[in-house]
Amino acid sequence: MPQEAVPRLAFFWVGQDVSLPTLLVRSARHVLGDGVHIAQLTDRTTPEVEGVTAVMRTKLSDRIMVARLEAYARSGVKSPTLFLDADMLILRPFTLPTLAEGEVGLTVREEDDEINWRYPMEFPEFQGRTLMQEMPYIYSFVYSSSELPFMRQLTRLNKMPKRFQLWYGDQVTLKREVDEGRVKSVHFDAAVYNRTVRSNIEFREILGTSAWPAIVHFKGRNSKGEMTLSLEALLAHGTTP
Repeated sequence: MPQEAVPRLAFFWVGQDVSLPTLLVRSARHVLGDGVHIAQLTDRTTPEVEGVTAVMRTKLSDRIMVARLEAYARSGVKSPTLFLDADMLILRPFTLPTLAEGEVGLTVREEDDEINWRYPMEFPEFQGRTLMQEMPYIYSFVYSSSELPFMRQLTRLNKMPKRFQLWYGDQVTLKREVDEGRVKSVHFDAAVYNRTVRSNIEFREILGTSAWPAIVHFKGRNSKGEMTLSLEALLAHGTTP
């Protein structure tokens, strides 16, 4: 059995408003303690998020998908690191197994809806295609011990049309790397490590229940505005069911 441990955490964020990543970091410190290493991957002007261990700044593209992969590729990761989106909260302690060389830990989508190929701009490649066919891996959870997969994705993305550099490019290039065998994907249960919640009400319904996940991802137009209320509920509840 591979040894299990709490991985390092890293998140990408650019912009002057750092309220969302601040909530993520507060939840991580509350649940995992002061010992966990948390890296903020960002540009040269974004404020430092309170509670992070390190801030890794670099000049980034103004195309958001390219910028994310640039930040990941330059993170210098050499030990197991969990890359999370900023609009997430950690609810309870967890460990992850050590990865073998070439492995990347991913969560697979549970839904398989047809892609709206006209949103947010036209993607003719997606006509009649589903999420599982084109983007099966949810990029808000990527667990890696090397920056090499991100470097390969970045090389691919820089050769793709601008629309992929603005939207979807991280997920599309990851699938191609996996399909071609350059990345060996290790799947983690999305219901545990990347559970979607769309409101504070939904968050409270699962808090402390048998379905209590380790990590939740706030998705939807209004959900991110309710992250503060959800974090307050978590802090009041504690880290055990």
